[in-house]
Amino acid sequence: MAAKVLFLILGAIAVSSGQLTKVWKLSARELIDYRAYRDITLLHFRVPDQTLTAAFNFTVSEKLVSSQLFSGCDPRKVSLFLKYGSLPVINPDGAKFPNNFSISNRVPMYNAEFQSDEVPVILNVTSPIPGDWFAVAFLSYADPNNDQILQDGLSPNCAAMIESSLSVVITQEVTVILPEEETSRQVDEETQAMTFKFFCDSVPCLLMSYAPRTIPDPQDNNGKCDFQTLCEIEFIPAVDNWYFITVSAPHNGSANPIHFSLTVSFLAHNSTENLRLVNTTILNHLTTDELIYDIALLLKDFQKFWTLVPLVRQSFTAFFTYNFLSEHADDNKGFFSINVGVEELATMQFEVNYVSDIGGTLTFKMKLEESSNLKNVTESLYNVSVVACLSYQSRVIPLFPEELCFNYAGDFSGSYSQINSTSESNRIGTIHVPFPEPGLWFITLKPFCFNIANLPIDCTPDLGTLNVSLIIESNMCTADNCGRFGDCYNYMSGGFMFSTCVCNHGYIGWGCTDDSRVTSLSDLLIAALLLTLSNMFFIPAAVMAIRRKYYTEAFVYTCTMFFSTFYHACDAGEDIYSYCLMRLNVLQFCDFYSAILSLWVTLIAMSDIRGALKSIAHMSGAVGIALGTEYNRTSLWVLVVPALVGIAVMTQSWVWRCKAQRSCYPSKTYWKLYFPPGVLLVAVGLVCYSFLQTKQNYKYVHSAWHIIMALAITFLLPSRKQDRVSGVNCEECVCFPSLKCTTSSWKDNKFIKSICWWKR
Repeated sequence: MAAKVLFLILGAIAVSSGQLTKVWKLSARELIDYRAYRDITLLHFRVPDQTLTAAFNFTVSEKLVSSQLFSGCDPRKVSLFLKYGSLPVINPDGAKFPNNFSISNRVPMYNAEFQSDEVPVILNVTSPIPGDWFAVAFLSYADPNNDQILQDGLSPNCAAMIESSLSVVITQEVTVILPEEETSRQVDEETQAMTFKFFCDSVPCLLMSYAPRTIPDPQDNNGKCDFQTLCEIEFIPAVDNWYFITVSAPHNGSANPIHFSLTVSFLAHNSTENLRLVNTTILNHLTTDELIYDIALLLKDFQKFWTLVPLVRQSFTAFFTYNFLSEHADDNKGFFSINVGVEELATMQFEVNYVSDIGGTLTFKMKLEESSNLKNVTESLYNVSVVACLSYQSRVIPLFPEELCFNYAGDFSGSYSQINSTSESNRIGTIHVPFPEPGLWFITLKPFCFNIANLPIDCTPDLGTLNVSLIIESNMCTADNCGRFGDCYNYMSGGFMFSTCVCNHGYIGWGCTDDSRVTSLSDLLIAALLLTLSNMFFIPAAVMAIRRKYYTEAFVYTCTMFFSTFYHACDAGEDIYSYCLMRLNVLQFCDFYSAILSLWVTLIAMSDIRGALKSIAHMSGAVGIALGTEYNRTSLWVLVVPALVGIAVMTQSWVWRCKAQRSCYPSKTYWKLYFPPGVLLVAVGLVCYSFLQTKQNYKYVHSAWHIIMALAITFLLPSRKQDRVSGVNCEECVCFPSLKCTTSSWKDNKFIKSICWWKR
């Protein structure tokens, strides 16, 4: 009889053939490095109804934004996550999620890692749920402490651009069947499979294999039944959904068609005959005879009692902020109370709206209230526990003591929370659902009694009802607004809004609760002290400049020391060991500006040009450096251009002086003792500043940069006393063409005239 086998399949469909049709395409979007959830690029797709297969196509390429010194970009690693209904909840940095966060037992998520090398990557999803699908993509996470701090221009400026599209295979051959009406068909090797659908609203139980909103997969082994066997699967259905059934013929080479009939039946609340299947299912999950008996009785009660508590939605002005209350609750308190009986299964349902409600965090909190009846019972007889299950699409049944939310077929299991009377802290339970999927959600509560051995016992005659306070609400980010070490912000990507925490002081995680990478107080203090006190090495440079009568230069060195000290005092201590004299952005501009200006005035002093030409050089440098610093203070060229111009002026001046004096300029002592160590210090400092800095060693390398550049000034700044040109007193010679200066030739006279003009 192996040839006569039917497959009533649950799950996702794997389609081996079919024509893909492109139905969705997104324009190119830029990807950036992942440091927090705010850095994701959001991609939105919409899958049509009755889709057999959805092929999500992603291609990432590198685009050279500015050429400068480079001609191409290397591929980088890209991460992508995809799921139905809402944004994927991820932690690429490995951070711990806050307590009571519902991450598992959610709608399945797909992910891929690939390179930005223009090679297409396709995610095939079989039997996708129709509706909104969201993908988040970003350049893969790497520890930011190891990131090299490079000036703009030292590496290619590249942008990773992602292009995406959606192609689907849709079936139109679906037969609608009505409850209690028999439908007869046949399948064979040529027909392969037939698909049926029926609508389910809010019935309590259903006898049939199913897949809500999607077409089951003929290749799946779930729900396989022999043709001669009546195949019945009992489950609690999702509300207001089409259910699809696929019947397929076995691939065994037989050409004989297989005839079958299909009937959808509903069970009444008080039906006890069909509960044998429920008991059989429980036998597959539980082991001890005592536990089997107790839970089997409870399941019979579940079929008889579903107490629905009606809820009212209350919306607020902030994004993703709303709550649900009972009809008679006080709107100002935010919580409401219900009475739950031991023989009852209290159920609440509420709806999360599409798009507008999915960007926050849904929170369910319950508290077991003290009462005289509960106190008397727990003191003399046993303890009491209330188990709550928060589930998506379909209701589930709380079990005890196993932490399970059972729905027979394992569609979407719920998030489990338990409160009990054993202590005050155990009386409160919480579930957080970040980025909840849109649609109907259910909360099911059931009281249980247990003895000292944590075994359930029957307490129906003694306990009566329990008073439980509930909070069902949604907030931006998290219920506590990111806690002490984070701030909550709304971001928009791909036209969709979402909220996320931005953490401070080294904290990471969805709610800024993971302190595994927090910088210790001692490290913060060391960083603040190193980066500020290292600027004190500019004091010798300023004193030397004053003694040699370089007053402008001394003023610039003092400004560099001042602004660098207070910039790092504001930036380095992470609000713990920090002091901000003014806004950080102003201090940063002054720090960069004065540092580059120090380089410029030092080169002009080394050039030894005087009078009006020196004033022009100082002012033109001050204006040009201010313009460059404001345009892009982290660019390599803001430093390189003044340095190259200053070196060119200095070189030209030295060459002219050497020709005029017929001897080396500056003096041999300067060339031998001061210039080489000064240039060496500058070279080492520039290498440290440009190539060796990372976020982890920044406090050490950047402090060394302060010290090295301050010491370099003390070597490079020339003496005020300069060698005079032989045979000419430039203080007395006016050097007009009508006057004669003591020179050996007309050619030498030309250089001396220029030197005299400069010095005047």
